[in-house]
Amino acid sequence: MRRLAYWVTGAQRAHLDDIESKVSLALYTRLRSGPLDGDVQAYLVTITRREARAHLAELARRAEDFVGDDTSRLEDAEAHVSVNLAGRAELAQAMEVLRDELSPLQLKAFVLSEAYGLQAPTIASLIGGTATNASVRDALRHARRKLRSERVGVRLGVLAEE
Repeated sequence: MRRLAYWVTGAQRAHLDDIESKVSLALYTRLRSGPLDGDVQAYLVTITRREARAHLAELARRAEDFVGDDTSRLEDAEAHVSVNLAGRAELAQAMEVLRDELSPLQLKAFVLSEAYGLQAPTIASLIGGTATNASVRDALRHARRKLRSERVGVRLGVLAEE
């Protein structure tokens, strides 16, 4: 299961654990209704692919929520990000700086890469449209270069103004 989930998602260990637990729960629920007819391995492959794709779709939705304007959604238990009241204001300011400095592709790719640990091929498939592996890698490189700049560091409050 884990190997197939990794092949479908290219995700890190924490994501694979989530997918594996969802597959196990789906199998358990199915077995409670009676024995499986047919090939059990094929059934597991189907469930694993379905849950892996659903997990990727959920990550894409979270990234879209994260880069959107409504940072209050980050308090949602599903987002797996705990933000206190003071931290929410800082996060809103930081996201505003990121929105100003990064293109939409750079911002989405950066969030999916840094927050969720996804690789370029997976990010490209989640973003869709004209995004390719190469364009995602290029967007990540440019985003990281911009974020290392002194000007952005000052705007984010990481570097002190001289």
